[in-house]
Parts: sequence; C-alpha cells; structure tokens
Amino acid sequence: MKAIHRKIWLLAGLLLTVLSFPSTYAQAQGRNEGEMKKIQDAKVAIITNRLSLTPEQSKDFWPIYNEFSQKKREMNRSMRQLVKGKGIDASDDQAMNSLKEVQDLKQKQVELEKEYQDRFLTVISPKQLTELYSAERDFNEMLLQRLK
Repeated sequence: MKAIHRKIWLLAGLLLTVLSFPSTYAQAQGRNEGEMKKIQDAKVAIITNRLSLTPEQSKDFWPIYNEFSQKKREMNRSMRQLVKGKGIDASDDQAMNSLKEVQDLKQKQVELEKEYQDRFLTVISPKQLTELYSAERDFNEMLLQRLK
C-alpha cells in the first residue's frame, strides 16, 4: 500500500514539475496588450522566417496554426488547473482522479497534434513542419530567458 502511495505522489510530483513550466502565453498573461502583441509578432516573424513560408503558404498556414495553438493552450491550462487545484489536502482518490484526468488530456493533446500534423502537411512540407517544432521550442526558450 505504501508503494502505491509513493508512486502516486512521485507521479504527482513529476506532473507538477512538468506542468509548472507554463506556456509562454501563460507567462506573459500578466503583461499588457502591447507586450503580448510584440511577443506574438516576434513569434510570427521567427516562424515565418525559419519555415521560409511563401505568401501563399502563410495565408493558409496561420489560421491552422492559430487554431491549433489556442486548443493546445486550453488543454495545458486545464492540466495546470487540475494539478494546481489538488494539493496536499486532497485525498488519494481525488489525487488519482486528477492524475487520470491529466493523462486523458495528454492523450487528447497527442490526438490533437496528429490531427493538426495532417492539416499542416496540406500546406507545408514535412521538413517545414519539423522546423516549426524546432522554431517553437527555440522561441519558447528565448522568451523564457528574456522573462527571467
């Protein structure tokens, strides 16, 4: 029984660690509209440049990307709230239910990524999609460094 509790708390701790690194948008949420616009404009510029998007690709790519990003942000926000809402005062059953909900959301996020990968590939090449993932990661790291 102690081993199960230890595993639950270890998993909860791991999830808290992972989810405590909020998305760049959550970090910037407290910022004013002007700063948010600058951040978004910088991200668009970096992604457009790194992917070498043509004007035709940009026209089709950005609506898909913005929709995907919004859905992903909502899922991340839900996961953070699930873990954040349950603290040390939660019962094992409550904690376990939260962990299951987080896992369900992670599965939905994987399904979302698969769905949008297919949609992205109707507009950009597989090499560009790989570069998108790299550009997003680099942008988020750069933004986190600047926010520190």
